[in-house]
Amino acid sequence: MVQHTTYSHIANNTHEKWWRDACLRRNVLHCLGISLCVYYLGYDQNLLNGLQAIPQWKTYFDNPSSSQLGLATASVFFPAVVTAFMGDWISARWGRKWGIRLGATLIIAGSFVNAFAQNWPTFIGARWIIGAGGGITKVCAPALLHEIAHPRLRATLGATYYAFSYVGGVFAAWICFGGLYISSTWSWRFPTLFQLAGPVIVLLVLFDVPESPRFLMRQGKDEQALQVLAKFHANGRTDDELVVHEMHEIRASLAAEEINKQTSYLDFFRTPANRRRLFVICVISFGTNWVGNGVVSYYLSPILKLVGITKPVEVSAINGCLAAWNLIVATTLAQFVERIGRRPLWLTSTIGMLGAYCVITALSASFAKTQNSATGIAVIPFLFIFFGFYDIAWTIQCYSYSTEILPYDLRTKGLAIFVCVQNLALAFNTYVNPIALAAITWKYYTVYIATLSVVLVIIYFYFPEIKGLTLDEISLVFDRGNRGGSSDRQAAADQLAANDAVKADGQDKAEMPHEYIEHSRA
Repeated sequence: MVQHTTYSHIANNTHEKWWRDACLRRNVLHCLGISLCVYYLGYDQNLLNGLQAIPQWKTYFDNPSSSQLGLATASVFFPAVVTAFMGDWISARWGRKWGIRLGATLIIAGSFVNAFAQNWPTFIGARWIIGAGGGITKVCAPALLHEIAHPRLRATLGATYYAFSYVGGVFAAWICFGGLYISSTWSWRFPTLFQLAGPVIVLLVLFDVPESPRFLMRQGKDEQALQVLAKFHANGRTDDELVVHEMHEIRASLAAEEINKQTSYLDFFRTPANRRRLFVICVISFGTNWVGNGVVSYYLSPILKLVGITKPVEVSAINGCLAAWNLIVATTLAQFVERIGRRPLWLTSTIGMLGAYCVITALSASFAKTQNSATGIAVIPFLFIFFGFYDIAWTIQCYSYSTEILPYDLRTKGLAIFVCVQNLALAFNTYVNPIALAAITWKYYTVYIATLSVVLVIIYFYFPEIKGLTLDEISLVFDRGNRGGSSDRQAAADQLAANDAVKADGQDKAEMPHEYIEHSRA
């Protein structure tokens, strides 16, 4: 099926199938490599689930209590509340790539310390180092990915970004499963050490990844930006129509943002459109682990214990299968984001999660009263159903949608706020979850039923549709209407095209690279 986009009529020196085109294959490889920046997060979620099922880990650390488990989980999120803003500063001053390098290096260092921890404080401290690095990469990586991805592939690659957290999750779950059959402390040290695999690959891929063309143009390096776009979007042709179109759009967008002086965090409060952007990214960042998934992601073992499943092998096997299921669903649905649209996925995902969570709550309550094993086992398929619905929007769209709706000068600032709010919510959520589960058991689920209901209403009224648009057009469509109808999207595209026409004549044109000017005259 051919997708209608505002750039589909523009000629481009690439094959329509990316795997048959040299520059697009390389572009996809770069974006997938960048996506491994979230490998550590998915790995961490399933690592803690897996460690709680490994007897040697529990014995070595003297059977951590509920509050200690909460602290261990939350410790990876606290540092990101601060380092996210460092990521924005580094990204704006030296470029997206330097922020990713620093963050990945910190995650590698933290993984080493974590694996060879001799006591509980060291184990917690190592997780702080990992969290500090993760806070930086989660700001810089999605920004760079969206800004270097070919327009035709951006939606799919952007949606795949956070789905790659499940790559780490699958490795962690099954390595921990293997750890059950090791009698020494390496039963938990090796799974902990393997957390560095993702960031090591990221550092290697970065040697070939270009800097963001938008960052280069903001620095006045238009010629370099043109060369990057030509090399990775048009097989080296600087006069390619799509490359010229992208250069015009970026110029017009940056010029408009310069006029509006959108350069500080206070800009989020100065216009209705920016306040709406801030509200939406805060809802998404809060919701990523406050829609019920946080309980299962980090505390599968006590969840299954509530329904009578306690054997370490069974818990680890379910953990591994759940991780594989999440990876398959998320990466599959990511291929259809542009075809289906963002709003339908958000709404379907949240409605489905709400229904599944109601059933999980009812089954858990029934098991608590009857202790019927069949009732307890029935919870398992609904955990898979719940996460299936979570994956089709909250996994694949949380970072991509938040990145897409932000204009360039507010992009890393908005992502810093996103990561900060997300990690504050995660830290509180993951610290409270084991304590609440121990205290009120299944009744705690009703909190998330209420949260899901509120979030569903917000999505319906405040999340616009943005499919088929370039990044710069999306930043305009968000200024119009509540739901981003087709008329709003077309009006935004027309407005940006008008800005391009104005910029093509006059002073700015004289400053464009030579090939860019000659093609504009044709």
